[in-house]
Amino acid sequence: MERAGVRVAAGFDPVTGLAPSREAVGAGRVRAFDLARGLAVVFMILVHVLFHWGRPETWSTLIGTVVSFLGGPLAMPVFMFLMGASLAFSSRSSFSSLALRGLWLVWLGYLLNILRGTLPATLAMEVGIVTQGQIDPFTPWWLLSTVDVHHMAGLSLLTIALLRLGSKPSWTWVALGVAVVAVTPLVRGLSFGTPLLDAPLTPVWGDAPNVYYALMPWVVYPLVGAVFGMYVARARDRVATFRRAGALGAVLCAVGGAWILVDPPGFDINTYWRQPAQMVVGIMGVVFLWAWLCEVVTRRVPANRAFDVVYGWSGRVIAMYFAHWLIVTWSIGLIGFRSLSLEAVLVGMVVAVALTAYVSRPRPRLAALAWVHAPWAAWAHRRHLAERVVVPDAERA
Repeated sequence: MERAGVRVAAGFDPVTGLAPSREAVGAGRVRAFDLARGLAVVFMILVHVLFHWGRPETWSTLIGTVVSFLGGPLAMPVFMFLMGASLAFSSRSSFSSLALRGLWLVWLGYLLNILRGTLPATLAMEVGIVTQGQIDPFTPWWLLSTVDVHHMAGLSLLTIALLRLGSKPSWTWVALGVAVVAVTPLVRGLSFGTPLLDAPLTPVWGDAPNVYYALMPWVVYPLVGAVFGMYVARARDRVATFRRAGALGAVLCAVGGAWILVDPPGFDINTYWRQPAQMVVGIMGVVFLWAWLCEVVTRRVPANRAFDVVYGWSGRVIAMYFAHWLIVTWSIGLIGFRSLSLEAVLVGMVVAVALTAYVSRPRPRLAALAWVHAPWAAWAHRRHLAERVVVPDAERA
């Protein structure tokens, strides 16, 4: 919103919770990031509907394969990469602001585990809708202790907060990411034989079946993203920067593809969650190519209503991710677990996206409830309402 002498910032970053810097407001938003992030959350919805509502035979169809790809390399890796990239455009990225946001995301992850898993599964078995045998291996404890996106994103922000105490994003961060990818197979599943150590370290390098997104090696995406975001923020010619990113992406895809041919990993969902090194290289290439393609699209295609909708989704990506899981899991009580045909699941995807977009719309009264926000999130929310990023007319000229 603009008025005489003032430009008001659009708001806090939807993932890191940080306000945009004066420079970022003056230079304008990176719409390629908004487009990629908004599409990423939609792709996540599509793939989760497919694997929770669709019959197993729908997964291997052409449409199922396309949805799996969209919900794979173009979803979570892109989301985490952009989480890191957004730091370069934030005015406040102190240890406390990043650490508190990270803790809030971890807390939100366990709240989601209860609401989307433990609670509906327990109720469904109590009233006889499903049996334990039908949902094996998903026991209530399994569902409660699951390590998923919120946990990994929160721990990644905590890691970045610690790193920023000693350095800003640089090639050292890229080297650290590479080292994490290399070391992960050696430490994955490492146990010390005591719950006091093993429990908190499970989200870091655990290999239990319900550890979907461990910090290692997934933290490589926000680390590399933070460095890329720094280059974009400093660039005099952003178009050229994205073009070089596309070229780098093509090289990484070629290297990763060749590595996969020489040493092929499994192409199942568990391998995707564990991210072997050759897969990380290939997917990182896809992420860079996708960022370049999104920049080309947002630059060449005139602004339109469709873009506005996706940008809106990008701005509330955490709310949409949280809401879609509640819709997907609680709807199983009505439609059954993995029971829909391909045609029905396609309809379900449209319905799930529409419902998620609707229920995740900003509602100030609901957002202010204490049970929705942890104390630190409520504090950030009040700061958001009170702060404005102001750019004088002289700087806008």
